[in-house]
Parts: sequence; C-alpha cells; structure tokens
Amino acid sequence: MPSIMERWRLLKKPSVVNVTISGDASTQVLNLSARELYQTQDNLQAVVNFLSNSIAQLPLKVYARDGETERRRDRDSIAAKLLWRPNDDQTEFEFIRGLMVEYFVFGSVYVWVTPDINSDSGYQLRIIPSEWIVKVDGNAYAPDIIRVCSRNGGTAFDIPKAEFVQFKTYSAGNPSGYLSPISALRQTLCEQVEAGKFRRQLWRSSGRLNAQIIRPKDVAPWDDEARKKFATAFREAWGAGGSKAGSIPIMEDGMEIKPFSTSFKESEWAQSVKLSRESVAAAYGVNPSLIWHSDTQTYASAKDNARALYADCLGSVLQMLQQRINTFLIPKVDPTPNLYVEFDLTEKLKGSFEERASILQTSVGAPWLTRNEARTDMNLPPIEGGDDLITPLNVATNGVANPDTDYDYDGIDNQAKSGTHRITPVCACKDCKDNDIKIKGKSAQNENDAVTDVFVKFFERQFRSIAPKINSGKDFWDEKRWNKELADDLTPVLQKIADAHGNEASETLDSVYIPELTEKYIRKTAENRAKNVNAQTLNRIEKALASGAKAAKPKKPEIDEDDEDEETDLDIVGHVYEVRENTADTLGRSAATAIASWAAIEATHQAISNSAPRVVGKIVEKEWITGDNPRPSHLAMNGERVPIDADFSNGQHWVGDDTGDPDESCGCNCSIQVVISRR
Repeated sequence: MPSIMERWRLLKKPSVVNVTISGDASTQVLNLSARELYQTQDNLQAVVNFLSNSIAQLPLKVYARDGETERRRDRDSIAAKLLWRPNDDQTEFEFIRGLMVEYFVFGSVYVWVTPDINSDSGYQLRIIPSEWIVKVDGNAYAPDIIRVCSRNGGTAFDIPKAEFVQFKTYSAGNPSGYLSPISALRQTLCEQVEAGKFRRQLWRSSGRLNAQIIRPKDVAPWDDEARKKFATAFREAWGAGGSKAGSIPIMEDGMEIKPFSTSFKESEWAQSVKLSRESVAAAYGVNPSLIWHSDTQTYASAKDNARALYADCLGSVLQMLQQRINTFLIPKVDPTPNLYVEFDLTEKLKGSFEERASILQTSVGAPWLTRNEARTDMNLPPIEGGDDLITPLNVATNGVANPDTDYDYDGIDNQAKSGTHRITPVCACKDCKDNDIKIKGKSAQNENDAVTDVFVKFFERQFRSIAPKINSGKDFWDEKRWNKELADDLTPVLQKIADAHGNEASETLDSVYIPELTEKYIRKTAENRAKNVNAQTLNRIEKALASGAKAAKPKKPEIDEDDEDEETDLDIVGHVYEVRENTADTLGRSAATAIASWAAIEATHQAISNSAPRVVGKIVEKEWITGDNPRPSHLAMNGERVPIDADFSNGQHWVGDDTGDPDESCGCNCSIQVVISRR
C-alpha cells in the first residue's frame, strides 16, 4: 500500500481544469453570465456595490511589528508603496473596490503581481477579470498556472503561480474551485429577468389604452383579412408610438371598448420585489435595511445596523483579505520581516466624534490630546507650551482615580458594580479631607438609548392607531389617552435611571438613598414630558395638514380624484412621524440627562437630611458642565457654581429642569456635578 506521502503526491498530481469564458455555469441564468446579471439586475448590483464600497473606503495600512506588543506604521516599504499606488491608473480605493466587485460577482478573483521598474514600489498589481481566464492548470487544491486571454481577441499567455494571488470563496467538495453567491440566486434572478421582460413586452406591444375591444356576435362576421386589417390599423394608430396614442378611438358596428388592467397588488408584484431584495441580501449576508428603506426601520435600528455592518457582515471578508495579502502577496514583493497589513476600522468612527472620543477616553483613562494636537485637528496654528499633555488635578496615574473609572473612598470599584455610571469623587482615601468631593449627574449612553427606545415605540404605536382615522374625517386625536400612555411608558425607565444614580451618589456620601421618596416626582416628570411631547406632535401634524391644504391646487375635470400620485393627508402625517422618530434620540437623551442630574441633587439632599458625615459642616454646591455643541447661553454657564438649593443663572434648578423655560431644556446635553468642599 502506498505511504501517506505517496498518496499525497498522487492527490497533488497536476491536472487541467477548463473554465468557460462566461465563468462557472452554475451562475448562468437564462443565458446571462454573472457579469451580465450584475450589469442588468438592480438588486444584485446594489448589494455588490454597497459591500464593495464599504470595504474600499477603509484605509489599508501597513505596519511593522516590533516585539509582541509594539508596532509602527510603515509608509516607506515596498508593500506600503505598492498598496498605496497599485498601478499606473488606479488608486488604492479603486483597486480594492474593483477587487471586491469581481470577488462578490464571480466568487473568485486573480491579482497579477508583475514587475514595473517605473513605479515607486517596483511592481504593479492588476486584477485579471474572471472572464479572461480560459484555462487553469493545477492540482486538486490550488492552481499552478492560469491561461489568460482578453475578450477582445488578444493573444493568450500563461501566468505562473509565482506571479499571481487568488482571492476566492470555498466550493463544497471542490477545494480547488470556487462558488459565486449568484449560484444560490438562480431562481430569484430568473424571476426578476422574466418579470422585466414581461413589463417591457407589455409597454412595447400593447395599446396605450389598457382595454379590450368587443364586437357584437350578431353583426356580419369578419374574414381573416378584415380582422388583420383592423388590428393592424388600430395598433398603428393607438399603439406604442402611434399617431393617435392617448386619444379616444371611435368604434363602428356596435363594437365596445372595455377597460381592464393588470393588478400588481393581486399579482403581488411589490411583495415579490421585496422578497427578491431580501434573497439577494441574504446570499451576501447583509441586512437589507442597510441598502433599502424599510417600513419598520427606525433611527435607533438604523444606527444598530450600521454598527453591525463591519462586525457581523464584513468582518469575515476583511479577515480573509488581510490574511491572503499578508500570507501570499507581501512575501512576493517585500523581503522586510514582520510586515503586515490591516484595515483601519477606526475610519468608520470619524463620523461620530462623540463615540470616538468616548472610546479613546475610556481606553486611556485620562486626557489623550495635547492642545496643539487639538488645534491641528481644527486647522489652527500651534501655540507655545501647547505640546504638554494637561492632566487635571482630579486624575491620578496610579490606577486609582481617573475620569472614567469610579472608585469610592473604600477603594471599591463602583463602575464594576454598576457597569454604567460615572460618579467620580476626587479623593481615593477615606480619611482625606483636603480635596473636594465631586459627584457627576450625567446619564450613560445605555440609559439614553433606553429612553429613546420608549419614544420610538410610542411614536410607531401612536401612528398605527391614528392612521385609519386621518382620511375618514373622524377626530383622530385623544389627548388624555396619549398623555397617559406615554407617561406610563416613561415612568419605569426614568425611575430606574434615578435609582441607579441616586444609589451611587448616596454610596459615595456614606448615606442611604430612599427611592420611595422620589416616586411621585418621577411620575409627575413623566406626565409633564408626555404632555409636552404629544403637544408638539399634534402641533406639527396640524401645521403639516394646513400647509398641505394650502399647497393643494384645484383639480382639473379630467384628473381622477383618486390619483395615486397626489399626496394624501395620511402621507403628510406619515412624514411628520418619520421626523418625530428621527428626533427620538434627542428626546431620550434630554429626558435621561434631566433625571440623572436631578437624582444626583436628590441624593445629596437626602444625605444632608440624614446628617451624612461627608456633607456635615461642608459647603455643598452644584456646578454646570457644558455638553457638546451647546447653545450660547449654556456655553457661557460652563463651570458656574451655585448653592445646592439655588437656581442657576438661566433659572433652572438642574439640567433639563422641566419647570423652567423650555428653550433652556429642550435637547440640552449638558450635565451637573455636586461639589462638596471644606468651609
């Protein structure tokens, strides 16, 4: 019996695999190749383009590894220069996008690595279209030589394994082959192609009148010649491009025209389009809501889908690209040791400075930008002394106290216990009396999201309820019902936020927090919020309907009153609710911020009533902390301190105080902190 190695050599024995010009036959649909399907089927093209662009926009950076933990960005190596300028006529983005289009359409793509003495790197990278590959010589696992010939009738030539890198999917039972996602879409794409043909034939062949002509049975019968003559004359006059197309024909011999039409609703045409989109998206592992708008999509779900794109959808493809480049491409062109490439996913966080700054701040536990680095980011010149990193007095570098890790005076990690909040006493020692105690009253992101979710679901439920009444002329608004329902939804969420912040503040002050004392206030707050939000919604609906009525033009006699192109009252109200759902994030953050600020003050009041040792004989104040993109009045208040029972200069008792001026509280993302200092 042959040895293991002998059997392995037999398996690796060279073989020849013929590849058709149009690609794998499994991707053929009604004699259309994978390329032709991509060019003609809008759903397929939308998914492929979306995924390809999403990958191509990520910078592909080259790093040199120094040891196990250190690395430096490399810009001067052959690999870095080659990826930055792959060839004479493509940028890195264009090359990666073309690579991914070919990969997603055919399931395989070859990149030709050819020397070029005129380029900075000494090489060029060229994508070899799958339809140019006419023969592959290899073994059961990998190709050794590919024969290439352009579709324009050029001369065929061979490219050895040393000069190409293949990126491909895996084909079950055929390790040397590949499988295009299109092969799983044959039935779906076949239906799309046939449906497109039918619609084209309908518009090209039928008369512009969607009707049938009926001839009485008791008149003199037609012979074949007369029937053909009438049909030809009618089509030439009233058919597509006819001289009388669109006008009303005059019939003779008692003939009648009876209208008929194809009901796309009955044939479920719209549903089939939606199904085909979902099928194409599923084949490529992408959420269809990222590409096409969904009736059930909300602002919050859109954010979650976008976050999941690079983690769940494209993560595996990015990993494959990185590993193939690091394992096969870089060793062919660059002998420099320890080089590797990596897609820079932080590029996707640049659209949200708040998220990016929060991640970096949490990672380092202290300020992470110098003043000159910040000024450079704002296109401002550097200043003297601006290269020093400022470390606030309340930040220690011994791992005990920092802005985003909460330790109480017993050395217990409060953040580990809560997982969310940011209560930051300055002192790390229980007996130290020299420093101020500062308690931040700021809601966490998960708390903002929880309140946002309440508003989103409420708006969706409210619209579903009033929608049937909009065009019926009935009174669609029940103020008492909506105020109570929204207040009922908000109360438990706000109570949970208040309890969490109140308990942690009391823990810092060596006091006991009593949630039962807060229940009536929180209920009243929820009712006030509900009343204001519903009043704003109704006001916007009434204004939108009034504007729509003013903009409506008198109908001409020949225009059908049921014209589907005209915007109805229901459409107008639907637009209002789309806007309301998009503002739910602001409403949620504002409500959560207000209750967190109030809870910090309430916990301090309870500590004073309990004669807690941390507050007895101390000066107890509250300080206004300005948030991102503040209104001018709030920017001027940054750092303003007043006694715990006094109002700030804008008349508010705390951030988001709903008893003050609405212009000062709506959409505010500032915060407060309670400051307890020695007399």
